[in-house]
Amino acid sequence: MIVAPEPAAIVQTDTQSLYRSAVADRLAGRPADAVPKLEQVLAARPDDVDARLNLGLALLALGRLDDAEAAFRTVLDRSPGYADAWIGLARVEQRRGNLGAARNMAAEARRVAPDSQDVLSLQAALKPAPVWRADIHTARSRLSNGLADWTETRLSIARRLDSTSSIALAVEATERFGNEDVYLEARLDKFVEGRSGYIAVGGAPDADYRPEIGVAAGGRIDLDAVVALTVDGSVARYRTGTVTNLHPGLALDLAADRVQLSARWINVWDEQGEYRNGYAAQARWQTTDQLALRMGYADAPETTNGVTVDVSAWNVGAEVALTDRLALRVGYLSEDRDAYDREELSVGLGWRF
Repeated sequence: MIVAPEPAAIVQTDTQSLYRSAVADRLAGRPADAVPKLEQVLAARPDDVDARLNLGLALLALGRLDDAEAAFRTVLDRSPGYADAWIGLARVEQRRGNLGAARNMAAEARRVAPDSQDVLSLQAALKPAPVWRADIHTARSRLSNGLADWTETRLSIARRLDSTSSIALAVEATERFGNEDVYLEARLDKFVEGRSGYIAVGGAPDADYRPEIGVAAGGRIDLDAVVALTVDGSVARYRTGTVTNLHPGLALDLAADRVQLSARWINVWDEQGEYRNGYAAQARWQTTDQLALRMGYADAPETTNGVTVDVSAWNVGAEVALTDRLALRVGYLSEDRDAYDREELSVGLGWRF
């Protein structure tokens, strides 16, 4: 008697159990294990849209974009209202860099499943990145010894040129001791993974106490995911002389970037050519997605009204995200100087569009 060979184990396996095993593999980050199991399921149940959707998702995770697209389109041929297949097609186009096509696919998913949180999250992720940023900041300071208040208003607008650079223009109007100056500035920023830098040029026409002309530059290099080195430098010509600053520093990004700590060594060559130094430290805590708190302390020379003096100061502030593109900032600063003390309240808005 001839005994027939026993079928392979995978054939004997119940297709539903095989399907569940494949889904578990995909969700656990093992798409290469999921694909052959799903192909076995589809060989037995070719009209199973759930299995074919999961095959498309596994292929997408493996970077096999053409095969993934074919799987999602086959699902939609059989079930045009299957929102997850439209989401899959959108992610295929997103991976290809075709963001316009990805948004169209996401719109189809929204049409068939208007209340799906996955669809809403996808559409939010596919929104065009803001190109422009506008910031307005205003502050008022109260001085001791009966001196008149200071005021400051700054307006800036920046535009992202490409994925690695942006430019910005700013105008700042200030009033101190009855004199008014308007400072104009242009800035260029460059950034690539792990490195960033900037250069800025500005000046106040017919300046009383702000720099007549100034140049600033700086940068940051990430040593790893936590530690970065920073440096900022500037040269500014005042009516009283030229002041040079050099501030090397260290920055730490902790708790998945929700806590930032930084410290700088303040080096100043003042308008008389004398060398002075001090330090400054700052902390920022992103308490929630909508709220960030900051505080800082400095004991360092500062050039104000064309004269460099030693200042000790502490500050606190908060930033509240009113929407995903609009932020409110408030702050308080307290300074101790030899001639007088200063307290400042500030408020600002930042808008990305």
